[in-house]
Amino acid sequence: MKFAASKATTRNAAVAGLATVALLGATGCSAVNMQATTLQYAPSDGIVANVGDAQLRNIALITTDPEAEARYIGTLASASGEPLEVSITVDGTQTRFSVPGEDSLKLEDPANEQIIPSAGRPGTLVDATVEVDGVSETVGITILDGTLEEYRPFVPGGAEPSVDDHLYVTPAAEEGGH
Repeated sequence: MKFAASKATTRNAAVAGLATVALLGATGCSAVNMQATTLQYAPSDGIVANVGDAQLRNIALITTDPEAEARYIGTLASASGEPLEVSITVDGTQTRFSVPGEDSLKLEDPANEQIIPSAGRPGTLVDATVEVDGVSETVGITILDGTLEEYRPFVPGGAEPSVDDHLYVTPAAEEGGH
């Protein structure tokens, strides 16, 4: 009798153990890994950074060539609600921005257009020193070109119309080729 009770107890323990393993297998990833929905990230091509009281949102440089002029896009805002003077230095060229206290400064607006002599190769990051009220930080700013239609209006001197010719259907693709 004692042997039978021990056998039933062992069986119940094995079933409980298998159920626990199955439950952990189904939900274990979220128990030990960070949830992706809790990660904060820049949902666009530009960068997001906070330097002092300045909030830099979707900041990028638009150019066609490493030696060509580049234009800033994105938004600068004041976290404190007070007006700010923000300077961004890229490759020795300092650009100053006056950020209103109660509003943001949208760099895509023609009145806020800022162009620098050169930034670097599109598709890379350039180190930029951002300074606000004595606080200085180096951030990597994205360099983009006019390949994507939404950036073409901001290319200094205009975007080359053929920049995206390679993105369209070719005859081989129409015939079922790869």
